[in-house]
Amino acid sequence: MEKRELQFMDGKSSKFWRIELDGACHTVTYGRIGTEGTSQTKEFSSPAEAKKSHDKLLSQKLAKGYVDTAGGGAAGGGAAAGAGDEVPFIAFPCTTGSNGTGSHASNFMGLRVSRFSAGKKPGDPKKTAYFFGSDYENDTFTEDLEAFLESDVAAEARALVLGPWAEELYDVSSAEAVKLLVANAKKLPKLAGLFVGDIVQEENEISWIHQSDLSPLFAAFPKLQLLRARGGQDLALSKAKHAGLRALALETGGMNASVVRSILSGDFPALEYLELWLGTEEYGGTCTVEDLQPLFKGKKFPKLRYLGLRNCDFVDDIATVVVNSPLLQRIETLDLSLGTLSDVGGRALLKLPKESSLKKLDLSHHFMSKQLMKELKGLKLAVDVSEAESPDDEWRFVAVGE
Repeated sequence: MEKRELQFMDGKSSKFWRIELDGACHTVTYGRIGTEGTSQTKEFSSPAEAKKSHDKLLSQKLAKGYVDTAGGGAAGGGAAAGAGDEVPFIAFPCTTGSNGTGSHASNFMGLRVSRFSAGKKPGDPKKTAYFFGSDYENDTFTEDLEAFLESDVAAEARALVLGPWAEELYDVSSAEAVKLLVANAKKLPKLAGLFVGDIVQEENEISWIHQSDLSPLFAAFPKLQLLRARGGQDLALSKAKHAGLRALALETGGMNASVVRSILSGDFPALEYLELWLGTEEYGGTCTVEDLQPLFKGKKFPKLRYLGLRNCDFVDDIATVVVNSPLLQRIETLDLSLGTLSDVGGRALLKLPKESSLKKLDLSHHFMSKQLMKELKGLKLAVDVSEAESPDDEWRFVAVGE
């Protein structure tokens, strides 16, 4: 019997798909992660015909963005992703297209995001990522978070999503929210995933979000596996060190070079997933391709499987350098999406080594010509060149700025 299990997760859905090939028939089971799903069995005239159908269905799912669950977590018929000790690798991304930060995440770490409100029954911690946030009508962030920390579900919570921490965000940083979490860390013994700053565009532009030094979270939560943060103003990682962190994602309209240097001089031996939105100088970005050289040398983060250098206005420079990096013998996905990639960077990527571990190249939102897109699609790996902007634009722009 041959069996393959796949999962698909993005900001809106969390699904599994499984196919089992047994002689002249195959059984497909699919559904939302955490459910038993629906099964369909189909019989064929011969094992060869069953195998042909099996391969076709599998290929179609992989082309749609489904990935193998091997090496991380349950799919269907068991606990929701993230309910065990090990967070599935597929649960780390938080898909953002050219529409930017227009809506709150409805799915985080493979769990359904649900607002926690004091006095209301909370969702099941095995299936829920708890959201806290204020708005113009209800400035309840601190009240709700404090009530949550005193509740019974806090001890079982796997994931928290911190939205707007004040009614007016223009000059209020995340420092007090971080301080509150750190002070109550013992009440969150199972915390594995944390999103600091799920703040959408209508609440505050990404470049206006005031962050803070997030490194106290590393010391306070030894079981943390995923840290995602949005906003670059005042963002810092003064003590970039965590023995078990597997995924780090920082979304900014412009990232200060000091943050990049902290990460690349830090100690994250378990890191598998690194996603940095480098942004533009116009919105506070000071990072250059030279600041990334310690990464491109290939000795940092020995377990790295995904590298995302996204939303970047010097992505052409990155493309020119990364093709010669030893990292390509280790990572499976190179994500240069949301940036200003032109034919200059695209032609450099045509020189990617023929023998590497790379399986996917994400270049979505770019400024390349149709001819070059065609050539890149000819590479022997999955290449995403969607969301093409006009290559003749005099002013190229990142997808998420203002």
